[in-house]
Amino acid sequence: MATIIAGRFETQARADEAQAAFALAGFERSEYGSFYLGPPGQHARHPLGGDAHHDEGTKHSGATAAAGGALGGAAGLAVGGLAAAAGEPNLAPATIVAGAGVGAYVGSLAGALKGSRAGNPERARPGEPVERPAGIMVAVCVERPGMRQRAIEALRQREARDIEEAQGDWRDGRWVDFDPRVPRRPLGADAEADPGPC
Repeated sequence: MATIIAGRFETQARADEAQAAFALAGFERSEYGSFYLGPPGQHARHPLGGDAHHDEGTKHSGATAAAGGALGGAAGLAVGGLAAAAGEPNLAPATIVAGAGVGAYVGSLAGALKGSRAGNPERARPGEPVERPAGIMVAVCVERPGMRQRAIEALRQREARDIEEAQGDWRDGRWVDFDPRVPRRPLGADAEADPGPC
């Protein structure tokens, strides 16, 4: 596994500048590269579409939607029953069913929204991700001693967003096993330290 430093850019021009800076900093062409990172949920990593069955922030929304649907259905049934008693007797069954259906729909929607929140990156995992925003990822393998800090400086000087460090499979200028669902590991206060060879 290689130690990889990566950052996200919002424009191709900035990403190109960072790669040019790597060349000037002494990196070989096979040690850096870039790729487009699509919007969250659009990487086709899940068999039914998207990237995961649910993300970290919505893992409880199914249960709260079911509870809300049950409560809403019961309330709708009661309201439908009252409306049926006050209305046309021939329409009573349809009124009761419609009330229960509308109540269940509204209740499940409210329950799902109540169970959803912004995902916590510290609790994320590939099955329940908090994905990175879209952009152009520029990554560099810091294989040789002293190159880690050069990579970090080049990315910071070009105003890269979300600079991170990862262990991964690096081949010929490509981060082969990059997975957008894996939580990123931001650079900490020890960004000056060099881990040595990969």
